[in-house]
Amino acid sequence: MVCIGSLVNRDGARELREEVVSVVADRGNELTTAILQHFDAIHSIEEVNDNDIEKLLLTDELDGLNSDTRKLGFQRGLVTFSPSSAYKCERELYYKNKRVEAAFVDRFPYQRRWTRNGSAVHRAVQRDLLYAETQLDSPQFTVVRTKTTNRPAWEKNIRQVRQFEHNGQRFQLYGMMDGVLLYQPDGSKIGFEFKTKSSTIGAIGSYRLKDAQEDHKEQCIAYSLLFGLNEFLIVYESLAKDSWTKGAEAKPDMRAFYLKVTDEDRNRLLDKFAVVAQKCYANEIPAAMIEKCFFCLYKPHCHRMNEQVAA
Repeated sequence: MVCIGSLVNRDGARELREEVVSVVADRGNELTTAILQHFDAIHSIEEVNDNDIEKLLLTDELDGLNSDTRKLGFQRGLVTFSPSSAYKCERELYYKNKRVEAAFVDRFPYQRRWTRNGSAVHRAVQRDLLYAETQLDSPQFTVVRTKTTNRPAWEKNIRQVRQFEHNGQRFQLYGMMDGVLLYQPDGSKIGFEFKTKSSTIGAIGSYRLKDAQEDHKEQCIAYSLLFGLNEFLIVYESLAKDSWTKGAEAKPDMRAFYLKVTDEDRNRLLDKFAVVAQKCYANEIPAAMIEKCFFCLYKPHCHRMNEQVAA
């Protein structure tokens, strides 16, 4: 026997879920369109050099050399995680916390130029964001400023550490992010995460990049825990461009994705951190996730463990 009330409740719950998904999609379309238009707008004008902005950027670089974290509030003895490693294998997080020696990675010269170019574009994007504030008539985004120093809310200007207790385990999260933007039409604070792709322009095309990468989403969920933000824009730029002569017919070199972080997302990540923390305190090595081995710096330790088990 089926209860009519149960059917009504199920239908109501389904309709509510569909409504929520629709609202999130509309919001995502609005923000992703806005951020791409914002970058296109600043790259459609001849910028006039602004000495104040250039001095601010140079000061940021100089201050960035300061690696002193004593005033951030670290608690000694607590297992520590970072947003950039949120997607990592639990065993890799264990090895990192135990300060196991990571393997040396010898890169080819072109690979070092690959990472160098990505870092350089990150700095250029920060410059773009500041110039857009003063040189566009109606910028859709501005960079949030820190309360105490009135500096751009990005990188080391906002680095912090926060302690958590979850599922009976205590641990801390430490990190910084690419930026916090203020969406001018409604005053919302939006987390900004910028990524580059270096192989071909097709790497950011709709065929190969249908959504933001899972590791980048997980990174933003960790930022949500650290900085209290719920909305994020993950922007990808291809360092490879279409032919110069294509003009208006050139393939897009930037893509943007929207992420609305939920309590479920945050709790899922806290669950993972709590499991790793428990393993660290108990000196129990977690199981490895083979699908995440490619970029892991601790692969030699896993291989030795497997050889010992086999013996």
